[in-house]
Amino acid sequence: MYPKLQTLWRRILRRPAGLHRGIDQGRGPLVVLLHGIGRSSSVWVPLASELAGTACRVVAFDLLGFGQSPKPADSDYSVQAHSQAVLAAIQALHPKQPVILVGHSMGCLVAVHVASQQPQLVKQLVLYEMPIYEGLPNKRRYSWRVEAYRKLYEQIIAMEPSPKTAGWRLFQRLIERATGQTVGNATWQPFIRSLQNTILTQSTASELKRLEVPVNVVYGRRDMLVIGGKVQHIFGDDAKHITAHTIRERHQITQRASRFLAGRIEQALAARQTMAGHSVAKDLRS
Repeated sequence: MYPKLQTLWRRILRRPAGLHRGIDQGRGPLVVLLHGIGRSSSVWVPLASELAGTACRVVAFDLLGFGQSPKPADSDYSVQAHSQAVLAAIQALHPKQPVILVGHSMGCLVAVHVASQQPQLVKQLVLYEMPIYEGLPNKRRYSWRVEAYRKLYEQIIAMEPSPKTAGWRLFQRLIERATGQTVGNATWQPFIRSLQNTILTQSTASELKRLEVPVNVVYGRRDMLVIGGKVQHIFGDDAKHITAHTIRERHQITQRASRFLAGRIEQALAARQTMAGHSVAKDLRS
């Protein structure tokens, strides 16, 4: 869709921008993959290859402002804006049953918000390296790291760089070194606004606690950008629907991490089939 038509679609018709579908493979229950800030759907290629023989349809979108998706200059790139675009993209696929949502980094925050807004649409969440900085216990081991991350991100935001400024190259190097993300000329504004309005302004922890669907939270032991810990320490003793795992990874989607994530997704698919079988057996008995 051309930029002017995209603006007409969003402003006048009040429709979310259409997201680019970078990966779409297989048939069966829908598994949706949401990447992190500054990335694109291509980061999910290793996971898609792990799921190639699994009976499911794997779809990875470029989030709003990144990859080949629209980059509206008037968007605030808040978790609400990202979630509305994802919801519209999922609904356009006409899923016949609730989907499995998989997120990495900022994509986890979007996935949780989607599930909290439309719980009937989501069967299970798999959240890899989720950056939660609010709602954590008031303990020093959490607070000092949260403060350090906030200061780093606020310094990046305060730079207010653009491709036209002299400090653009320095900004790119700083982002890549600090977060491992790549920011190009077209994505710097979505990056800054997503950082400010989705990552630094979040209610993910409280939303997670209120969910009723099963949630697998996967931490990377070598991840320097995410605060991990035991479920009861971070989410409370009542978070029985959340299961935490830790693997030996940095803040990236490697082939090894993909194999682990594929295992969690396959378990979710198997649980769905078991429940469907029980439902059929119940119907036959009645």
